[in-house]
Amino acid sequence: MKALPLAAAPEGFAWLRVAEGLQFRVGGLTKSLLFYGPGLLRVTAHLGEAYSTQPSLVVVARPRQVAVDVRDDADALTVTGPGLRVTVDKRSGALAFFAADGRLLTRERVQSPTELQRVDISGSPTYQLAQTFTLTPDESLYGLGQYNEPYMDYRGRDVLMVQTNIGIVVPFMVSTRRWGLLWDIYSKMTFSDGPDGATFRAESAPAGADYYIVAGDDMDGVMTGYRQLTGAAPMFPRAAFGLFMSKERYRTQQQLLDVVRRFRAEHYPLDYIVQDWQYWGGEKEGPNGREWDGQWSGMVWDTERFPNPVAMTRELHGKLHVKLMASIWPSIGNDTALAKELDAKGLRFEPLHWISKRARIYDAFSAEGRRIYFKHTKKGLLDVGVDALWMDGTEVEVGGAAHDPGEVEADIKRLGRNAMGDFARYLNVYSLVTTRGVYEGQRAAGPGAKRVLTLTRSAWAGQQRYAALPWSGDTTASWNVLRQQIAGGLNVGMAGLPYWSQDTGGFFVNYAGGERNPAWRELYARWNQFGIFNPVYRIHGTSVEREPYLFKALDPTVHGSLLSATQLRYRLLPYIYSLAWRSTQEGYIMMRGLAMDFPDQPALRKVDDTYMFGPAFLVQPITRAMFNAELPPPATVPPTQLRTPDGQAGLVLEYFEGMNFEKPASRTVDTVIDHRWPDPPLGSIPPGLSSLYRFSARWTGTLTAPESGEYEIGAEGDDGFRVWLDDQLIVDDWAVGGARFGGRRVTLREGQVLKLRIDFFQDGGGRVLRLAWRTPSQLRALVEAQPKLDQRQATLLPAGSDWFDFWTGQRHAGGDSAVRDYALDQFPLFVRAGSVVPMGPVVEHTGQSPDAPWEIRVYPGADGRFTLYEDDGETYRYERGERATTALRWDDARRTLHIDARQGRYPGLVTRRELRVRLMAASGQTEQARTVHYEGHPLILNFS
Repeated sequence: MKALPLAAAPEGFAWLRVAEGLQFRVGGLTKSLLFYGPGLLRVTAHLGEAYSTQPSLVVVARPRQVAVDVRDDADALTVTGPGLRVTVDKRSGALAFFAADGRLLTRERVQSPTELQRVDISGSPTYQLAQTFTLTPDESLYGLGQYNEPYMDYRGRDVLMVQTNIGIVVPFMVSTRRWGLLWDIYSKMTFSDGPDGATFRAESAPAGADYYIVAGDDMDGVMTGYRQLTGAAPMFPRAAFGLFMSKERYRTQQQLLDVVRRFRAEHYPLDYIVQDWQYWGGEKEGPNGREWDGQWSGMVWDTERFPNPVAMTRELHGKLHVKLMASIWPSIGNDTALAKELDAKGLRFEPLHWISKRARIYDAFSAEGRRIYFKHTKKGLLDVGVDALWMDGTEVEVGGAAHDPGEVEADIKRLGRNAMGDFARYLNVYSLVTTRGVYEGQRAAGPGAKRVLTLTRSAWAGQQRYAALPWSGDTTASWNVLRQQIAGGLNVGMAGLPYWSQDTGGFFVNYAGGERNPAWRELYARWNQFGIFNPVYRIHGTSVEREPYLFKALDPTVHGSLLSATQLRYRLLPYIYSLAWRSTQEGYIMMRGLAMDFPDQPALRKVDDTYMFGPAFLVQPITRAMFNAELPPPATVPPTQLRTPDGQAGLVLEYFEGMNFEKPASRTVDTVIDHRWPDPPLGSIPPGLSSLYRFSARWTGTLTAPESGEYEIGAEGDDGFRVWLDDQLIVDDWAVGGARFGGRRVTLREGQVLKLRIDFFQDGGGRVLRLAWRTPSQLRALVEAQPKLDQRQATLLPAGSDWFDFWTGQRHAGGDSAVRDYALDQFPLFVRAGSVVPMGPVVEHTGQSPDAPWEIRVYPGADGRFTLYEDDGETYRYERGERATTALRWDDARRTLHIDARQGRYPGLVTRRELRVRLMAASGQTEQARTVHYEGHPLILNFS
């Protein structure tokens, strides 16, 4: 946008009306205020020229011609539009935003609120931006995505907003003062809240400052405004709210089918089976370990391992009643038909993808690139019966260090330019454009088409309109990570995205013995209890076997916990599916930080492990061991106990190019065997190596025992490691994987000298190797200090209503802390008084027994209501009105449940259903129940 020809001195102030709002200039800065609807205001600012004419990738709404009242005073301009009032400081151009009722929402910093600097990046003019707001002391901030921290409130925090494998960036923030802030800038950004204010900084903002203020009467009103700007979230298939079973990976068609058949034989609920990478073939064992040829992600099936995908999907969809999701990547192997068609148009980037020396990323910023990519996806996957797509690596991942923001940023920028511009400008939005392509391609089939469902490892504002949900990436199993997942998932929701998921049990499991380790099994059971109260419920990972039925024999207690949790998820399907409709219709989010429903209770604002799931349930996953204590990590072996063959302190360290010691690179003496490469003493890359990928290392020398007794000796490594003592192999963990400890108990005598050798290889991802032990005295100290585990858990209950313990029925007053013991099959789960909760039967898939009776639970103590939603669960015909809703209203004073007349209908509607209504009672009291047959006509049930 060009600066308007306003008659004013360079340091003066001038303004004029425009159709959608107002524009003014002060001190060389041109700012615009444009109304997009009630409570929706866009603010732009630049130094006389905007360096972008492209339409927004995020905002689909358009500014509206509105009636704006302007009051021009000596020092300020007051602009009043629909739902918002804005004051403009004539000296600095600083803005203050007020709700329609006069409450202050937020304000820009009075002095230098908008700092812009013209720069050239990759040959294109743009701005570097710093925009600062002055916050009130009593507000808290949420949203922005997921950054693997155990906190939610961003007050006093710094955030680096760069996509990674395990980090999700969504540039929308919401305040407990009922305002939201959406940035329409796609480059690297940071947020910091400090004494000088809360500042957003952007590396490349071609239009200058460009943000939207969203005002609401409550927190849900802010979310509604966000969706009005960025688009509604379409309905997922009903099956998407059942269980997804996934692993890295099912290697054959036979294995995948056998897993599903076993689920059905065990009567364990399941709705989606997921086929992860390499079903397309091209894998082989090379001198450096796993290698892939140019078939990577070509949207085809390997004919040896998946000989008949059409027959496979036919069986899945038929007698097994299961849908199939398949993994696809933005990196495309050179030998595929897809790559050849893209290359003919110049639509792949030059840098090679880390997984293969013969794969490159496609340009999803190009409409033609998206069209070609979807054409092959449809032909190779959707047309053979695949129901949903899993778009992996969409940060976009290029190099192997996808967890490190700095390396991801550098990798993306090395891609150069895309169809829209340079990657500094478009650093964070690859996921948005690539999910757009597959959504628009599938929606072109019309209202009768199957609903789109896309899982993606990254996200951005507006991505919900493409039926894409993010998951949290390749996590590592630990109690701390589980704790971080709760806070991260809640902040993704409070950034405006209604759907989110994670790898239940952790992607990498670095527990000795894997699934045979009781400590991990306890963690898995607790993680699964969190998973059933996610918007989308998935089990996925590597390192261990985790199909739930396997634990029936291995650990019946854990199996019972997994099964009861999954069955509860399926019983709650009528409740969850109705919440999904609210997400589509109203912009609702079902996984809700406590500030969403209780913004004015300061005691709850920093509670990061407890949340609401819809309007009824308060969920607190258990995030610590109660039955299996975990030992602290073993200590690093001190250099005093290590000697090289010629008697120096430490061990001889040799580096090699290749993962199997192919080419000697360098040799040194290593005193402390504790590496997180790149190590500062060695520089960024050890001498002789060309990179920090696919190298190997060997340490040799001796180890001296400082005391007599039993030791635990081994190594902690990321990828493969082996340890020998006196030429005896005591640790053999020669496999790609995350950082984990492997050790063995050995008995040594004081002063004993043993020949020591350690081998290590690094493939991709992390780079860790540490020689570690527990000495006899350390092992004795651990036994003496063994923690006394506590099965009690305390839950702080929000004030303002009573709460029922879901398991026992005990009623608690709001504002109190509820404390009790929890067995492995229960966890803190409370229902708010006044809730009406519809529940279905225990089923094995979401399509089973569609006409079965439903249970309607009423939790008394306050008035309540809930709207049941139904449709065909598969198509988009609901968009043209083929759907049905039924309002359930509880009058607490009269102890009466009103079941209103059904609104709407659709083919396949169950017109007559048995409803078993239960008026829940506190423990020790008598529950009341009624059974009615509902045929769509109003009913009144009196429990007085």
